Amino acid sequence: MAIARDFYVMMPETVTVYATSTMDKYGSQSWSGSGTNYRCRLVWDSRMVRDAEGREILEAGRAIVYGPATVSVKDKLTLPNGNSPLVTTVATIKDEKGDHHTVIGFGA
Repeated sequence: MAIARDFYVMMPETVTVYATSTMDKYGSQSWSGSGTNYRCRLVWDSRMVRDAEGREILEAGRAIVYGPATVSVKDKLTLPNGNSPLVTTVATIKDEKGDHHTVIGFGA
């Protein structure tokens, strides 16, 4: 899905998402070697959220991606500065035409 011209200017950053690949018997996660780049808007604000297991955790910010993004909380997110924070939440926001944007929350 291409970014509509009106929204494109509001998405100045790019994040890379690496899909979950495997987990070994010790619980160590590995990710795919190639990632998917998404144009987004990064919002930096700390807030308390509930993770996928229902625990309260501190979220450092959110990446707002135009359109639906294939992301799960087990995936690896790489920010423009090279940091790879944990993905805390993923939500797809809909409008009258369907999936409009995806919000990826991340920790510190």
